[in-house]
Amino acid sequence: MKSDTALSPLGTARQRLAPAVAYPPGLLSYLRDADLGEEEAFLAWQMGQLPSGMGEAERRDLVGLVARSLISGSQGSTRMRLAAAEHALVRMAPALVGAPGERKPLIVDGEFLYHQRVLACETRLAAAIRARAAQPGPDPQAVRTAVAEVTAGSAPPLSDEQQAAVAAALGRHLAVVSGGPGTGKTTIALALGRGLVRLGVPASELALAAPTGKAANRLQESFHAALAALPAPSAEDRALQSACPAAQTLHRLLGYSPATDRFLHHHNHRLAARALIVDEGSMIDLALMDRLLRALRDDAVLVLLGDADQLPSVDAGAVFRDLSCLAVRLQRNFRTDQAQAAGRRINECAAAVRAGDAGRLLGLLSPRSTAAALAFDGVELVPGIEREAVLERWYRDSIAALPEWNQLVEHEYVLGPEGFSSTDHDRLTRLNAQVARQRVLCVTRERPTGANPVNAFLHGLCAGFGGELLPGEPVLVLHNDYQRGLWNGDQGFILSVKQPGHAARPMAVFRLSTAGTSRWLAVSPEALGEDLSLAYALTVHKAQGSEHDQVLLLLPEQPLPLSTRELLYTALTRARHAVVICGSAEVLAAGAATSLSRSSGLAEKLAAL
Repeated sequence: MKSDTALSPLGTARQRLAPAVAYPPGLLSYLRDADLGEEEAFLAWQMGQLPSGMGEAERRDLVGLVARSLISGSQGSTRMRLAAAEHALVRMAPALVGAPGERKPLIVDGEFLYHQRVLACETRLAAAIRARAAQPGPDPQAVRTAVAEVTAGSAPPLSDEQQAAVAAALGRHLAVVSGGPGTGKTTIALALGRGLVRLGVPASELALAAPTGKAANRLQESFHAALAALPAPSAEDRALQSACPAAQTLHRLLGYSPATDRFLHHHNHRLAARALIVDEGSMIDLALMDRLLRALRDDAVLVLLGDADQLPSVDAGAVFRDLSCLAVRLQRNFRTDQAQAAGRRINECAAAVRAGDAGRLLGLLSPRSTAAALAFDGVELVPGIEREAVLERWYRDSIAALPEWNQLVEHEYVLGPEGFSSTDHDRLTRLNAQVARQRVLCVTRERPTGANPVNAFLHGLCAGFGGELLPGEPVLVLHNDYQRGLWNGDQGFILSVKQPGHAARPMAVFRLSTAGTSRWLAVSPEALGEDLSLAYALTVHKAQGSEHDQVLLLLPEQPLPLSTRELLYTALTRARHAVVICGSAEVLAAGAATSLSRSSGLAEKLAAL
């Protein structure tokens, strides 16, 4: 890699013809440490050239300040607090820095520095939320009647807490329901859909969406399955069964075109939906939420479901957290079996992490000295030095020993013109359920404890290191494939598939769901190329929204900025029955004591609500 002094923002050819220009010393390495590169370095350097009349030292400091703001944004903040000396520095750069309302690249708003487009987006979103929240809801008596009808015909029955959440959400044009995994958010989604139809929203004008394809598929499956299981569906329920559209990703709902990088729906071309229910709201970033609200009709009902304690969006913003002033909070966990000690222990550990109580968390864990001592019950902690032994046992006991594993993996599946046979469809469904029972979760992609090395290690146990993907190995789609209907985060597995006129060969098989029905898609790994990855292990970010019986969490060898209580909480709450944590108690405690720091002004702009 070239040193900072060997690279020029003017490029190689210009550098030969012009006076020597170099990046400020340390700028590139500073940005690389934050996983940013020369593109951001050039932007910081270029913005630093805008002000005139600055000395070399001040200009270097200004470039450093811009670089720090870029790092802050890449880490999810929408703004950056300025130190006193930095206030003096930005006053020297009026060509670059302005006040709210001005069209300058950077804006100082009180104690904070914003990029102008981010502040404009945040301000616009806050105004849209205030306007939508201020709209009068439906007649209170009509809401009570709808809740009573939905409650009477619900299976399983709604708890008192869930009934209160449904009543509160149906009474607003903008509703936010926050609750941890297992608190019944998908049950509430169905109850809200049924209630909205009873309040006059045509079933065909109700939309379902989520930030990712995986979350949208799960919302659709649970919504349609619960709708089909109603013991005595009413006329409104039958209308919903026949006319409710399939759940979509938010990008798909908004008509995003990757070819043009544009959205079909916006403030001048609104969505037709009169009500929209969105799951996994914590994963929605500031820019996407702004686009969504601008594309919705002014009179449309918007319901956001999610978990404010989970990891926030990958891109800038913590919108769902900032909407806590509007949120109805769910507390009771139905996923982990509270009647069993293992389920109670997972819930207690998650609560300790959420509270940042590292001491209580460590006291709740069951320590194991070796991989052989693991019981896969409750929440266990095994030393990091045992990592490879833990992975070997995990593969042997949690994957290869699954019921019917060998028969299902070694079977030759036949893909005809109409798809797989019903018998093969059933085999695929059983295999999918088994693979989904467990998952290895990692904090990072790289490092010895990261998802990529761990996947390579487990592939080696299966394939003898090296070589092609083998039947039974789990895989993950890394980017949206609009042509095939595969989405970033979709999970499948490799199987031997025979097509007419071709010999059987390894293919990646994925389950696709549409309007309550499922089919299986087979794609050659070569066709997906680098968009396909092994998925024995996922990062915790990639695992958001998933549910597993067992989870193995691999901690890094030392504390990292990524290791926060939000990440640990998200990892723990993926499991129903058992969590194994492999790593040191010190790294675990440091993570539980560290809260993800994201600075955002949205909550302040909504404080009056």
